[in-house]
Amino acid sequence: METTEPTHTGDPHPTTPDPTCADTDARHPAEAGPRGGPRPVAAPGVYPTLDVPRGTDPVGPRPAGAEARGVLRRRLAWFAVLACSPYLLLKLLWVVGIDVGVVHPDELNRAQWVAANALTFAMDAIAALIAYALTRTREFRVRAWLIVLPLWVASGLLVVIMAAVPLSLIGAAVGDAGNPFAGDDFLRPWVYAVVYGGFIVEGAVLSVAFGLYAHERWGALLRVRVRALPDPAGTGDAQRFLGTVAALLLGFAGVLRMAWASGAHVGMTGRWIADRNATGRWMDGVQGGLALVGATGLILLVHRLGGARVRGPLAMAWFGAGSAFGWGGWMGLISAGAAPGSTLAERTSTLLRFVYTAEMITGVLALTIGWFFLTEYAGRTRHITHPAHPNPTPDTPSTNGEPHAHSTKTHP
Repeated sequence: METTEPTHTGDPHPTTPDPTCADTDARHPAEAGPRGGPRPVAAPGVYPTLDVPRGTDPVGPRPAGAEARGVLRRRLAWFAVLACSPYLLLKLLWVVGIDVGVVHPDELNRAQWVAANALTFAMDAIAALIAYALTRTREFRVRAWLIVLPLWVASGLLVVIMAAVPLSLIGAAVGDAGNPFAGDDFLRPWVYAVVYGGFIVEGAVLSVAFGLYAHERWGALLRVRVRALPDPAGTGDAQRFLGTVAALLLGFAGVLRMAWASGAHVGMTGRWIADRNATGRWMDGVQGGLALVGATGLILLVHRLGGARVRGPLAMAWFGAGSAFGWGGWMGLISAGAAPGSTLAERTSTLLRFVYTAEMITGVLALTIGWFFLTEYAGRTRHITHPAHPNPTPDTPSTNGEPHAHSTKTHP
């Protein structure tokens, strides 16, 4: 099979380390180039492409076990598609007027009920489509933003449920909280079991499948040490400013939610306090904890702090900012559309609206920082040049008619 992969060796200037090899002092083993001469190298400050065809790797041959991980990723993605099915079926039944599991269907506002279920059906259908895309062997042909953007929002929404529901169940088992699967005056118990159970499985397998996909597609970047992250377009100062603002807003929301989770009533309305239960406190605790984790990850990334690989702080910022943006945006949208005098309107205080706004702004800032960095990095790394050779010799690769950026190899 013939593939085209970028050439890559250690930087010829010892004082300029290659960030894609920052976790090791070893250089690429393939030092010999065409015709026995030295292998062409990237110019200082220019790094190998991240977005490469499947079967190649920016830093050399695919690591051992890559094919097995690809198979695992596709199987997990199929499992995620199946995990979405019960929720999608339930929502579809409600949209067409089959109100299974609803305690008092005659009391529903039919137009609002259908609209809300059609919207949530579409959201989970997008997650199912992303999972399906991850099952494909040629998924690298899909543009990155079509997978990354919706999956970032989906994982932010799902990670809160994945953590809060099991904690609520543990609390219920020790008599400290209500059972989230117990049902209420609106829905039957089995509905909550189907919905929450499906979300937990879907979120878990989809997150792992996407993690494997990200390492296949952007493994070179994820392996870089944080302190060695490049600044290919000179936007580091802007990234630090925006990242610091985002981290401060996220930290503020996190501290406030942790206070609410611990029993504080600061900024709450009387109706909110009266309706407060253990499940709500668990939700605030999980969201607050994720917000603080996300703020820490953002600070580490934009200020290039520490020697950890990028994948750790990036995962922290991914889930922290994603959960803030997803839940802040969703609840902010619902509360903004609540009718005056309704229960939701009476529960939503001015401070809570400010928290929703701060969480949404944080998500937008984090998304902007990540998007600009990846765009600049990927765009810059597509241009890998040869060093100048003023006096070519038989031992030096000829430049006549040969590309400067890539060499073609044949793999069995």
